[in-house]
Amino acid sequence: MKYSATTPGSRKKMLDVLGLTSVEELLASIPESDRSQVDLDIEGPVAEADLRLRLEAMKGRRPRAAFLGAGLYPHYVPATVDSVAARSEWVTSYTPYQPELAQGTLTMYYEFQTYFARLTGQECANSGMYDGSTALAEAVLMAHRIRPKAKPVVYVSRGVHPQYREVLRTYARFANLEIIEMAWDRVTGRTRIEASAEDLAAAVAVVFQSPNYFGMLDDLNDLAEGAFRIAVCTEALSLALLPPPRADITVGEAQSFGIPMQLGGPTAGFFATKNKWIRKMPGRLVGRTVDATGAEAFCITLATREQFIRREKATSNICTASGLMCLRAAIYISLLGGRGLTDLARKNAATARFFVKGLADIGIAPAFEGPWFNECVLDLRQHPLLWDRLIEKDIVLGLPLEDHSPELAGHILFCATEMHASQAEELLQEIKSHV
Repeated sequence: MKYSATTPGSRKKMLDVLGLTSVEELLASIPESDRSQVDLDIEGPVAEADLRLRLEAMKGRRPRAAFLGAGLYPHYVPATVDSVAARSEWVTSYTPYQPELAQGTLTMYYEFQTYFARLTGQECANSGMYDGSTALAEAVLMAHRIRPKAKPVVYVSRGVHPQYREVLRTYARFANLEIIEMAWDRVTGRTRIEASAEDLAAAVAVVFQSPNYFGMLDDLNDLAEGAFRIAVCTEALSLALLPPPRADITVGEAQSFGIPMQLGGPTAGFFATKNKWIRKMPGRLVGRTVDATGAEAFCITLATREQFIRREKATSNICTASGLMCLRAAIYISLLGGRGLTDLARKNAATARFFVKGLADIGIAPAFEGPWFNECVLDLRQHPLLWDRLIEKDIVLGLPLEDHSPELAGHILFCATEMHASQAEELLQEIKSHV
């Protein structure tokens, strides 16, 4: 818990600078009718230790174990990430427009770009986006810039995260783009391609996610060659183990890399593509150069946002990336390295399979056939009361799916990561005991 206070002395100094004698004088411009006429009922002062206890109690019961993923994943964040991210080398007054003052931040962005270009198998990556959903929307707008004569239609798999699809619909409405959703197969949980090869190739883009919202690997390798492919990845750790999806643009969510779940945000998005489209890409691109003395240096190489160039030439009106979250992701990846990320991904896959195999013994089986990473859909219809029983024991056995997919009523989206590994045996036995 961070704490800072304004003392009477510091208040007097600020008022002196303003040429005022009191806070009441500072607020004199606010009409009496707009002011509260009731004193705030604030208890205190309260000792810090007591305040901490009260705040913890206000949170209510928290789950002992939550097998939740669906776009945000519970991964361990080493303490080193917090420590390094707090160093002064990363602190700038705003964004790194002055390279002589921001070499730390620019170095971080360059490394972030390099890591995600390698993870996605693409030729270049920008220095980050707000999050995965806006990265997807920007990717579709970029495809529209690349293919201005294409039919104003975007084919989107229903295996793409439902909230990502909602964000995309909002953007598409104002870009006069029609969204056509592609159904998922009831046996495999993967995208069912029913449109003709000609229609797919004529569209602005075809959007898919792998692993998809249901956890299934869904790379659309049998998609027509002429189609413009946009791949989405919400569980970035999968990129350390699985071959990257074949795509013209790859976007996704970097939260799995050193960014806490923290009630859903902030997070950081990544955006990678081919060099030939680099000037169509949103966001910033940091490049490596040399300074006046010949030493290695970094600077913003490309920034095609509307405050830099004419609005009609700009690629995006998003003016800020989640820089601190990009920093955390870059630190996390550098700490683990390539081998460490791959080992962690294997541990995730193994832990999830341990639970799924154990649950199959009591009649809770995967709903779909085919490969998956650390997340899959489980059929709870044989045990309709189990989820509620476990909630009473502070265990969340996955995410019920009927809200987003009514055809999957009685099913849950189950996810396990390395955070569940140390207690896997005990948790599995406890789950079984409530059947």
